[in-house]
Order: sequence, then C-alpha cells, then structure tokens
Amino acid sequence: MIDSNLKKRIIPSILVNNYQVVKSKCFKDHRIFGNLIQTVELFCMRKVDELVILDIDTSKKKLPIDSRILNLMTSNSLIPITYGGGIKTLFDIEKCLETGCEKVILNSVLFEDKTILDQAVKNFGSQSIIVNIDIKSVNHEFKIYNHSKYTIKKIELDNFINFCHDYNCGEITVNSVDNDGLMQGYRLDLLKKLRSKINKPLIINGGCGQPSHMKDAIELGADACMGGSIFFFSRYSYSDIKKFLFNEKVNIRI
Repeated sequence: MIDSNLKKRIIPSILVNNYQVVKSKCFKDHRIFGNLIQTVELFCMRKVDELVILDIDTSKKKLPIDSRILNLMTSNSLIPITYGGGIKTLFDIEKCLETGCEKVILNSVLFEDKTILDQAVKNFGSQSIIVNIDIKSVNHEFKIYNHSKYTIKKIELDNFINFCHDYNCGEITVNSVDNDGLMQGYRLDLLKKLRSKINKPLIINGGCGQPSHMKDAIELGADACMGGSIFFFSRYSYSDIKKFLFNEKVNIRI
C-alpha cells in the first residue's frame, strides 16, 4: 500500500529531440522551444523536486543512448534527474545511473523484451525503475499507446499493470496522449480508473495547465504530478505552483 502521508511531488519534464527542447500536442506537432543546457540549468536553479528528461529522438529512431545528453543532464546538477528514451538493455540502465541519474524510465522496451523489467529491478533496485504507460482513449476505452510506432498495443491495460506489479517496478507514470500539451487538465477519469488498480506510487502526466489541475489530481490519489507546458507556456513559476498548493493544504515538499 502507498503511504498517504508521503509528500506529493511536482515534476517538470523535458522532451528532447536532436539536443533541442521540444513541446508536443497529443504526441504530435513537435515544436522547438529552447536549448537543453539552459533549460536544465533553469530548473536546477529553481530547485525542483525532480526533473525528467525524455529523449524522443533516440527512442523513435532506435539509436544508442546519447552519452552527451546524459552528461549535459547530470553535470553539476544538485537535483534528482530521471532519464528515459532509447533504453534497451541493462547496460543502458547502468550507463544512466553511473552518469548520475537517480532513476530511469522504461517504456517501449517492455513490449519487446518482457524480461528486462525483472532483470532491472533485481540488478538496480525497484527505487531506480519507473514504468511509463502512454494511454489513449479509443472508442471510450483506455488503450496502451506505443509512442515510438504510433500504434495501439493489443495488451490489455489491466494485464500490463499486473505485469508491472509482478516484477516490482518502483513507480508508474500514467500519461494521457489525448491531453498531452493541451493544458486543459489531467485525464481525471483515467486517474480514477487506475488509482485503485495501482499499488505503486502513481505519477500523472499529460494536460496540466494551471496549479489547480495538480490539486485536482492529488486529491484523487496521484502521488506526483508531472508537467511540461505549464512550466514553459503559462504565467506560473515553479514557486507559484508550490505556493498555491501549500495554501490549498496540499501535502507537498517545500
């Protein structure tokens, strides 16, 4: 069971494509937003709870993990860094952790090699392994979406969650494809459906546009709120978000 007294986390995420920070809508229309180094430095200065960096270029093109990006991410960083994108082997995970990442995110590789989650947890500990599930609504049903192939997976969502539990990943991120980049709020119906099924820390992602969206998600059981657009395209700074949630009596890290 999840300890409800644990402080909730607010986690910025950065999408990287060819060393550039990009933003998307519904996993499409990627627009260049800024420079990776400057963006990481900015979040470090703001002392965010954690920072997630996802290299979508490496993942989609099945390229090796880019050591330069890993080094850019972790050099002189005093905040916890999580990396995802293109991880295919235990060696890749080891490389990320040795470079200075605190956690890694597994996604597409789990559909190609179901043994890697078990091996990763046994070798590096569940606290280092996050499973990300991209989810799209299809005919009023929630389906797993493969972002690297733009396809719906045939595996049932409940079965995949059970798979994550069986091999004891540390956390699960639930990411709404439909709400990605729209800034109209998280997919709360998805959160309601999955909260009772997931007995791991649950991170919600996709659609956050204002601090109240995070409050809504946390009140429905999210252990952490991840966002991208709110930190780039809204008037709210990271400290603004924290102040709002604190004033609303949300149990967050200060």
